[in-house]
Amino acid sequence: MDLGLKGKVAVLSAASRGIGLACAQALAREGAQVAICARDAARLDAAVKAIGAAGAERPLAVVADLADEESVLQFMRRVEDRFEKVDIVVANSVGPPPGPFEAFPSEAWQHAFDGALLSSVRLIRAALPALLKAGGASVVGIQSTSVRQPIPGLTLSNGIRPAVAGLFKSLALEYGPKQIRFNLVCPGRIKTERFLTVEASYGEPLEERIAKKAAEVPLRRLGEAEEVADAVVFLASSRASYITGSVLSVDGGNTRGIF
Repeated sequence: MDLGLKGKVAVLSAASRGIGLACAQALAREGAQVAICARDAARLDAAVKAIGAAGAERPLAVVADLADEESVLQFMRRVEDRFEKVDIVVANSVGPPPGPFEAFPSEAWQHAFDGALLSSVRLIRAALPALLKAGGASVVGIQSTSVRQPIPGLTLSNGIRPAVAGLFKSLALEYGPKQIRFNLVCPGRIKTERFLTVEASYGEPLEERIAKKAAEVPLRRLGEAEEVADAVVFLASSRASYITGSVLSVDGGNTRGIF
């Protein structure tokens, strides 16, 4: 299936590893020109090599901190200087740390709010002028199934991530008439470095805990970052041209709610 992504320019945040990197690789394989940012220069260099290994065009890679508005604006200026347009934005971010409610002071909540919600606000706001000129653009956010169903031990995530869903629903209404689509992808138990780190923090043998987590999923396994990336790429593509305001779980059926 031709997804119509050849020649499109895709901007991705937090894309030096995990799901963000998998999305960048998948978009590049489909012929999109890719610009990625992250805070760690060494990880970015490794990501550029990983994307190039698939035979894709070398991406633009910029060290940028989504907590710093000027850093985000500079990233977008670099993107427009090189590609002169933006068709797709994939708003990814690092998730809040695990822990119970009483473990987190107000500063931790503010940091989680900044990282999970305001990072997307800054990136979208910086890209918006270019998206409006694209004549048909797509923004895909990556969050978590905690948008729909609280995850035990992830109080910060449970408290803040649903606000991102509200943001994307609102933006879909506001910018639909201007032909910008906004959709949210919510990964479940995906075998990433972050997932393994969170699971290791509980003090149980990691292999046993992972086996237990996989057994609880209806498909009886953990997901792969590439499986999330496939959903993101589809929503970003012209094949999803009548889909906006959606919240898609990629979780092996683990979210129990009907909606």
